Amino acid sequence: MIAKYPEVKNFVFAFLSAYIVIPVFNTDIAFSLCRKAIEKYLTQQIEIECENLPAIFSEKIPVFVSLKRGSQTRGCAGSFQSENGSFAKDLVHFSIIAATQDFRYRPVDLQEMKEIKIQITIPEMPVEIHSIFSYNPEKEGLIVEKDGKQAVVLPGEAKTAAYALKMCLRNAGIDDNSNIRLFKFKAQIFIEEGK
Repeated sequence: MIAKYPEVKNFVFAFLSAYIVIPVFNTDIAFSLCRKAIEKYLTQQIEIECENLPAIFSEKIPVFVSLKRGSQTRGCAGSFQSENGSFAKDLVHFSIIAATQDFRYRPVDLQEMKEIKIQITIPEMPVEIHSIFSYNPEKEGLIVEKDGKQAVVLPGEAKTAAYALKMCLRNAGIDDNSNIRLFKFKAQIFIEEGK
């Protein structure tokens, strides 16, 4: 997963300055924005404009965008704090990154988009844990940090805590799991219908 997030020590500040309560937004508008952003970028290599949207889309809301084809992930990108100034701009930006720049997967093409479901994940505030066994991979996400390197696994991406830890270590490029810091977080997950 391509993820951008502040240093772990800044997580609380980032979340408190962003929001306390999970926001309510129109998911149809959000999914349409993500899909249009990807299709426009794949055909013209430009980002769509974020205009005439409800006020919530102007707020700064942490978000991850995942692309799913059946049970397979085809790309994922996001951040624990707004990177582009608004929820709408982050949805557009991370949709494009997930479709074209997630190093773990080949880029998505326009034809494949017909078979892809979009998933929007709104993470809650991470909580530091001292054992991987206090983390539930089905309901919680995991963050691993060491020496400035970090990686994240979203809720439901791993079947076991051990596998989630392995994924994070690999994605962060951490070879030695001694002295790592672990954080878990809950999230609201929204999945596009009809694909």
